[in-house]
Amino acid sequence: MEEKKFDVKPNTPVGIFLAILALMGVYYLYKFIYGFMTATSFWVYIVFLAGMFYYFLGCRPYQYIVSNKEVIKKKRLFPASHLDLLKAENITDAVPRMADLITRPHAIEIYDENKKRYKYFPKDVEGFTGAVLAQNKRIHCNVAAYTDHHRTIKKRARRDRRKA
Repeated sequence: MEEKKFDVKPNTPVGIFLAILALMGVYYLYKFIYGFMTATSFWVYIVFLAGMFYYFLGCRPYQYIVSNKEVIKKKRLFPASHLDLLKAENITDAVPRMADLITRPHAIEIYDENKKRYKYFPKDVEGFTGAVLAQNKRIHCNVAAYTDHHRTIKKRARRDRRKA
């Protein structure tokens, strides 16, 4: 089967957080140049800023690839992680939990046979779900956008068959 690539949906709060950190970095640079800040506190902030940018831009996934019965999560600075879809049992929308402070509504969760949860955040939720289901037809699908869309397509096809 063919390989399908999906981009990750940008996380707005992370973007706002990094923009604020960058603006504060410019402000602290101004304070450091004009002598209002000590060198130690400036370098501590620069190390913190570098660490945050390293994590949010380098360690988080930027692309998902669905091919050969697996989902590959590509990251910029770390090796790609793989999920074998033959061991997956369920694909669903984000399930709210007490441990999660905020449930991201555009998350897709895949559970394997050991009940381990894998979270994906594709831009095209319906396309990603369709690609996963095309690779493994045994996965139980609970993704509302995908099932609603395909239910209307099947209903229309049944109506057309009855008319014909």
